[in-house]
Amino acid sequence: MSVLERIFSRWSDDRRGNVAIIMALCSGVLVTAVGGALDYSRSTTVSSELQSALDSGALAAASLTQDRNPEDVVRAYVEAALADHPQLLASLQLDVVADISLNSRVVNATASVAMPTTMLGLVGINTLTLEHASEAIEQVRDVEISLVLDVSGSMGGSKINALQDAAIEFVEIVLAADAAERTSISVIPYNGGVRTPREVNQDIVSGNNNHRRQSGCVDMGTDYPVEMTLPYREMEFTEYYGSEQTGNSSSAFCPRSNMESEFLSQNEGRMRGLINSLRAEGNTGLDVATMWGARALDPAWRGNLGGSFSDRPASYDDRDTIKILVVMTDGEATAQIRSEEYTYYDWWGRERTGTRSYELYSARQARENMAEACDIAEGNGVQIYTIAFQLSGQTNRDLMRNCANKPQNYYQVENLDIAEAFSSIAADINRLRLTR
Repeated sequence: MSVLERIFSRWSDDRRGNVAIIMALCSGVLVTAVGGALDYSRSTTVSSELQSALDSGALAAASLTQDRNPEDVVRAYVEAALADHPQLLASLQLDVVADISLNSRVVNATASVAMPTTMLGLVGINTLTLEHASEAIEQVRDVEISLVLDVSGSMGGSKINALQDAAIEFVEIVLAADAAERTSISVIPYNGGVRTPREVNQDIVSGNNNHRRQSGCVDMGTDYPVEMTLPYREMEFTEYYGSEQTGNSSSAFCPRSNMESEFLSQNEGRMRGLINSLRAEGNTGLDVATMWGARALDPAWRGNLGGSFSDRPASYDDRDTIKILVVMTDGEATAQIRSEEYTYYDWWGRERTGTRSYELYSARQARENMAEACDIAEGNGVQIYTIAFQLSGQTNRDLMRNCANKPQNYYQVENLDIAEAFSSIAADINRLRLTR
């Protein structure tokens, strides 16, 4: 190898300057990448602040108690969040659209800002556009509640007193909420049956007689439909019974006349009076009571239940209405029986002792009736809460648990503190009525 060849060979093998050359070539890319990461991190922080301010502003603007212009409200929140970023504030583009009605406010807001970059400008990216959107809805919905209360014989003593206090507190909480004028409550006491007012009975009692003009319990026989969605004039009711019971028969199947159900009411005084008059006696027609609670929410019965609202029950698909069924019991659903020991008055005022003694249907059939009633109500969108008050037996507890349409809607009360269950349900109802 010649001298010249050896010189060129050593020069070609020399790597000592390559790192500097590579760094020189890559430095621009590295600086841009690091600077871009810093710009991106900064934009993420600003984006979070902007979205949070936009959400808060939209919620405030959508409040039903808000009396300011929706855009002014949202702008105040966003500008406060950008107060330390004058360049961003100067580039703010804000658009607010509000849909306001009597019981709802819907606010849609979009905001965008142009955030100046630092290092990304080296590659021609001088600003990053940050754009966010938010929607807020506040709506107070109409509320229909059926409050089904067990007043059977096993509820005697301290249990009926605890129930009265809890039920009155429930009514007070629900009616004390905002927009309580949109709330109706049906208070339905029951033992072996449910005493319905004459406004109801005049349309459903068979025949043309004085029974139709009185309050009392209606015998639905052995083959009546559980289906609650039938028009009320098609219900196959057969006989009217039990205008007033006498004595203290444990098999009483119609609540006393002062325990007549109060449908679709907003009159707190009347409901308080009814609840205070509750007296424990008789069997447990849990299935019958559950069905009446569901009927009080069924639009097929609109205008035929009396009460404070001629336009209720609302349609099941009414998005502005929530329907609540609360069923409380301390015992199992019993067979429907007409007992020889039971004494009652007929419609002509003559005292009649029981000459008929027969079972309309068994306790098992009663449980099946109740389960079907719960399924139908839930299928129609009714929110169902159940309270098992010192209820023994797994079969009975399962019946109540399965009736509730959510596990958390089932309350098992072991002591006398039933008020806690009712208060929890009332709070949940007030939460459901307000959509945000």
